[in-house]
Amino acid sequence: MSPSLVSICVPTYNRAAALRKGLADIRRQTYAPLEILISDNHSQDETEEVCREAARADSRIRYVRQPLNLGLYGNHNFCIEASRGEYLSFFHDHDERDQSLVGEFVRFLQHHPEVGVVSSDWELIDESGQCLGTRDHPVQPVTPGLAYIEQTIKSGRSSIGVPGAMVRRSALGPLRFDEQGPIGFGDFVVWFQIAERWHIGHLRQRLWRWRHTRRSQSARTITSFTRDYYDSLNAYCDGHLARWPEHARLVRRWRALTTRFLFWALAYELGLYVRHERGLVVVNDQPTLFEILDYQLSPGEARRVLEQMDRHRTGAMQSVIFRAIQAMTRLNLTWPLAWATQYHAVFRGVLGLR
Repeated sequence: MSPSLVSICVPTYNRAAALRKGLADIRRQTYAPLEILISDNHSQDETEEVCREAARADSRIRYVRQPLNLGLYGNHNFCIEASRGEYLSFFHDHDERDQSLVGEFVRFLQHHPEVGVVSSDWELIDESGQCLGTRDHPVQPVTPGLAYIEQTIKSGRSSIGVPGAMVRRSALGPLRFDEQGPIGFGDFVVWFQIAERWHIGHLRQRLWRWRHTRRSQSARTITSFTRDYYDSLNAYCDGHLARWPEHARLVRRWRALTTRFLFWALAYELGLYVRHERGLVVVNDQPTLFEILDYQLSPGEARRVLEQMDRHRTGAMQSVIFRAIQAMTRLNLTWPLAWATQYHAVFRGVLGLR
């Protein structure tokens, strides 16, 4: 039996310097055969020159320059349609990958025909390549699909990272990213729909590195993504219920978990605000992305965090916590909030957010 063709899809836009390094990284993958599809989203820098030079040097590279900008998800969808492999991966232009990643993922999917998508642990790095933190997911190698959906909704974290995952094309089928959907959670909906019929795979190895830059699409405050997260997950729940009406009780639980997670996420952001206000320096072994971003809310934005917490609180415990935070804010006794951010991993465990 001949080896399975893998499509490495590289959606890119105006990052020629990073793309040059990224393509060199991709070409070092030890697995063959590969097709490397670059979809240039109508870049205005030297991207075309970089891509044509790379295509001349490597016959596996197919370069497409879009006549108009398709948008982030539109460009990803073009890659899905234009690629030909039995398996496909999105390799974003500025990230880094272990040269064995493709081969490891292919072996996993061949060994587990019930798995529709596989990812691995990863590192977060800065623009110079220095490690900022890690994302190690304490999940089983194979997780039943519905269990993956619930765990992701409950924790707000997916064990699947778009630029470090491989999808079985037969599992993806006609599914595509919602081109009108909000940036940041469009992948959740795709993975969830795959998980309705397939299991989810995971390798407990750090096989790729996500590079944080100030231009990253995911560089957002918690407050700014709350509405997008709420709307995206509730729209998914609507669709799931239409496809699986027998899951009505399960969907009610997912909706409640969505709201519950947002309340605690907003409380964490308020703690980060207090920490900045008090000038406290906290060093965590596992910093969150929001700590790495090191942003600071304005007082007006902090008030909006409280307003959103009020909207999303459910149950007696969250109501008590919210009233206590309101009182601490009025009395300027907010140090417990700052202190809690230092132990966010512990609190996530206590609150069942892992």
